[in-house]
Amino acid sequence: MTPIPPVTNAESRVAGDREIDVRYYAELLWRGRVFIVSVTLVALMLGVVVSFLQTPEFRATAILQIDPPTQTFMTVTDALVGSNYWQHADFYNTQFRVLRSGTLGDRVVESLKLQDRPPFKDAVDPGGLFMRSVSVDPIAETRLVNVSVTRENPEEAALWANTLAETYVKQSVQQRVDSALRASQWIQERLTATSKSLHQAEEQFFKALEGQDLFVPEGSVSAVIATITKLNEDFVDVQARRITIEAALKQVSDMEERGVALDALPQVAQDAQISALDAQLTGLNVELSRLAEKYKPAHPEIQRVQAQIKELRKARQSRARQIVDSMTAEMGQLQKRARELRAAIDRQKEVAAKQSRRATELETLKKEADSAKNLYDVLLQKLHETDIAASIRNNNVTVHQRAFAPSSPIRPNRKRMAGIALFLGLLLGVGLVLGREYLDNTIRDPEEIERYLHLDLLAVIPADTEVNVSLVTEAVQSLRTSLLFARSHKENAGQVVLVTSTAPQEGKTTTLVRLSQTLAVTGEKTLVLDFDLRRAQIHTRFDLTREPGLTNHFMRQSELEGLIRPTRTPNLFVVTAGPLPPNPPALLGRRDLTDLLERLRQSFEWILIDSPPLASVTDALLLARQADHVVFVVQHNKVDKRLIKRHVGALHRTTPNVLGAVLNNIDLKLKSYYAYYHYPGKGGGRGIVSNESAE
Repeated sequence: MTPIPPVTNAESRVAGDREIDVRYYAELLWRGRVFIVSVTLVALMLGVVVSFLQTPEFRATAILQIDPPTQTFMTVTDALVGSNYWQHADFYNTQFRVLRSGTLGDRVVESLKLQDRPPFKDAVDPGGLFMRSVSVDPIAETRLVNVSVTRENPEEAALWANTLAETYVKQSVQQRVDSALRASQWIQERLTATSKSLHQAEEQFFKALEGQDLFVPEGSVSAVIATITKLNEDFVDVQARRITIEAALKQVSDMEERGVALDALPQVAQDAQISALDAQLTGLNVELSRLAEKYKPAHPEIQRVQAQIKELRKARQSRARQIVDSMTAEMGQLQKRARELRAAIDRQKEVAAKQSRRATELETLKKEADSAKNLYDVLLQKLHETDIAASIRNNNVTVHQRAFAPSSPIRPNRKRMAGIALFLGLLLGVGLVLGREYLDNTIRDPEEIERYLHLDLLAVIPADTEVNVSLVTEAVQSLRTSLLFARSHKENAGQVVLVTSTAPQEGKTTTLVRLSQTLAVTGEKTLVLDFDLRRAQIHTRFDLTREPGLTNHFMRQSELEGLIRPTRTPNLFVVTAGPLPPNPPALLGRRDLTDLLERLRQSFEWILIDSPPLASVTDALLLARQADHVVFVVQHNKVDKRLIKRHVGALHRTTPNVLGAVLNNIDLKLKSYYAYYHYPGKGGGRGIVSNESAE
């Protein structure tokens, strides 16, 4: 028999995410279609009712043309040519604010004589109240502005819009006239005061120039500054040389303290006499080596050469000491020279400071005189230019188009309101259905096993009632089929299957008992191990005693064959939990457990392990590492699915052998399609078989 190729968990999850998610949400919305349609129709009716209850409003629009402003002070050319529109963004933003201001609104209210009519009669701010019905919208890429007024009466809206535009034009002209008059008056006053200041500044400058004994040709450098510069350069050179000599003398001192020869000193190594002596020493050493090959150390020739070498070394040391002494003498001279240069620099700086103060005072007086003269010239020129520009200036604000009474209202737009209400109602209905599903934090649908937990769905087991007996049997048969598909083909080796769950009371033990009976009835030799050592239940399900059991084998070295007990079902055997151990996790982590399972594999085709829930203790994770397959039991509508997903993730991190999940205790009265079961497996695809066809 050729084994069915396995499908990896990753592949099944990707396929499930791509197919089941879309189908799941589509079915969810289809099941809630009546609710969605009801909410949509209610919203549509409300939108229609609101649109008919609203009072119609009309909008009249006048168009203004606002050109860039002409400057108060400008040349004749500027007045004729004008300026760029985009250079006056701040001006246009200001004008748009003015068009919406309460001050302009007060003037319009006064022009229309609305102050005695409600609601303006008792209003604290009539202008602001008027502006609530006004909107200002500039037309892009133009100098035109739409000034609109919205009222319940179309004729009144047109009258108000035209009056607002005309009042703004009059206000703009008046502001420009007032600004020109104020500018002319200010120039006249400043011109008189500047003339007096100019005469006083020039007189003070000439008097100060006569009393100063200071002359520096224009474009040249003062002799004091040049002297200071030269002295600073000399001082820097002396300091650099002094630092070099000082470092060398410090090195000499360190070498003498350590008893090291002065050969490594750069001044000594670079000396010409030292180099000559080194050359002679090298030659004598070569000659001494040659003679040593021929004669003994006491030979006169060898002694002669050794005496010469000794004399040259003494001469070399003497020369090195002369170099050090000369550096010491030079160090003293450099220190003296540095003090002299510093004193000379300080004296020259005092002289330069005095000259600088005198030059600064004279320059200040000269700048004051020049500034007064320049200001006088500018004011005189602007006075003449203002008179010329005023004669050719035009008003920059005009009414481009007057407002007309509109024939149709702008509000309410009943079609638009109905469309919005329809869309919002549909959105609200869909949102409520999805929100209700999101707030439900338990596993309620078989597809959530694959879509949310990313596990294969092995079986869907209905609630155990008298009516559902055959359906429960069929569901357990489906689980057995999944195990058969997933069976690994090991010769003469049984399959170890761990059955666990997230929390207590999810039907884990019941599912294991039913599965074991189903496997045994088909003729396969099956063994049930109760590793739920704290709350063992297997012995009660098979009418057996708890002791002796697994704990006796691990702690008291009881023989395994004596612990395996038969049940009333043929081919089905049980090993109960035994007495409660002091530390169950330590027992499950022993190597003996692996040896125990390997021995049992040789005698049984199926070994089913009952373990504690994952949320309670870590026993199930320890057992999962020993199992060939892990079956995860989830009870319908009981445990928080986020808790389930977290423990499923822990199980995946522990072992790759998670076969899938069983959805337990489904109420068939709630969902009709829960009567359909999947037949998944790691090695095969999924089929859908109804209960009726299975029966």
